Amino acid sequence: MRLYRDSPIPLYQQLRNEIHERIASGEWPAGTRLPTEVELVAELEVSRVTVRQALSAAAEGGLVVRVPGKGTFVSEKVGRAQEQGFIGYVVPYLSHSFNVQTLLGVESILKTEGYQLIFCNSEGKLAEENRLFRRLEAEGIAGCIIQPLHADSRDRALYELVAKGYNVVMFDRYLPDVQADLVASDHFGGGYAVVRHLIEQGYTDIIYLARHPLQLSSIKERLRGYQAAMADAGLAPRPPFMVGGPTELAYVQSRRSLTFPESPTSNAIAQFLRGPERPQAIVAMNDLHALLVLEVAQRVGIRIPDDLALAGFDNLELVATCKPSLTTVAQQPFQLGIEAARLLLARIRGESSTIREIRLPARLIIRDSSINPHRNSPSHRHSSAMMLERESQTDRTYEEGGNQTETSVCS
Repeated sequence: MRLYRDSPIPLYQQLRNEIHERIASGEWPAGTRLPTEVELVAELEVSRVTVRQALSAAAEGGLVVRVPGKGTFVSEKVGRAQEQGFIGYVVPYLSHSFNVQTLLGVESILKTEGYQLIFCNSEGKLAEENRLFRRLEAEGIAGCIIQPLHADSRDRALYELVAKGYNVVMFDRYLPDVQADLVASDHFGGGYAVVRHLIEQGYTDIIYLARHPLQLSSIKERLRGYQAAMADAGLAPRPPFMVGGPTELAYVQSRRSLTFPESPTSNAIAQFLRGPERPQAIVAMNDLHALLVLEVAQRVGIRIPDDLALAGFDNLELVATCKPSLTTVAQQPFQLGIEAARLLLARIRGESSTIREIRLPARLIIRDSSINPHRNSPSHRHSSAMMLERESQTDRTYEEGGNQTETSVCS
């Protein structure tokens, strides 16, 4: 069994999920005696309280029966996953609070319908994602909700699963050639709104900072929003400033970069901020990279927002309390999970015959890091008047939050 101590999911819930997986897969058939509390404590290096909470949760879910003086046994009523209505939830990483909130949203709907959730972490590895899908298929799951990891390979079990007619819903991001339902934030609208805000603050030289892989659909759509907002204002978008390596990082890996001031990424940002190409404002692909810019800027003596405006995306809890507080775009991860679960249930019940796509509005949150301290100067008022005149016909839906949209893609 593997538990992740850097995950926001409590250890007891992870252990309950591990028990759930072994029962659903048939590894622990009905009547199997589980390891004792003492054995689980020693194997997993967790407290006895954690083990007891996990076993109690498994018992409440009907997975196991606890017999005083004898031990804990797999319930005789537990059959194959297909009979029990098990649903898979597969993500590249469970360490990000975004994925945990989505998971909670999914679970809030499925448990009221009698389904049980198996959450799986592919650890950012395609081989592991493929293994998880093939194992879930062998277990006869009723459906699956997935945040697909980025990979260039066509050798993906997800393609096989969809081709075989399994009920699949993608969330947050998509693979363009997978015919499956999608629930995602309006990444384009969020990217557009934050750049428009910076333009209205009088900034004309704005750059988008991103990490590879830029082909990741959510990041690419935010970049398109940046480009569209610049073009609508009559400004020339700059090529994105790229940092980091070619692979997607977990939340914990990205967060650790904040504590290593001499990392290659922070050094590249420092060199950029010191150089002649430094813009008036930076829009980072997410809050973690915006916080890295903030840390590096302070280290090299650049003041935010006096010398450089800054904005992120995600609205992580820590960005409201950093100095200065960070302008960002908030998503609705819990609601994403709810909508994904509803779409999947509609598929399972045969209520939907078309591929559906739901986009939830992203909300711009303006804080100190993007407020132009020079906006009342005569030169700024003149440039702002010219800018607003060019923008007078621009649709303001994205800035104001917009509405949930749904599209039927194909039959």
